[in-house]
Amino acid sequence: MSAPKSTDSELLTASARLNAALDALDACSATLLARLDQAGASEDLDQDRARLASELDAAQARADALEAAAQDAQNALDAAIKDVKNALGTL
Repeated sequence: MSAPKSTDSELLTASARLNAALDALDACSATLLARLDQAGASEDLDQDRARLASELDAAQARADALEAAAQDAQNALDAAIKDVKNALGTL
């Protein structure tokens, strides 16, 4: 009858080791999933950063074009004002 008690003890020990191994596997899986989520979030941030940089470049190009157009308009207005002053001075 001592053989069954030994087998029960070995079974309990093996069961405890299996449970500990499963707990460790669960913890490792959770850590791995968290790292994968962070990596995915990092890739999303990189994509957002690249998209925003591209949009910023396009906005800066539009701002530069508007600034050049405003300068051209200012030059044209200055020339028109000069022509009007000259015309008024000659009358």
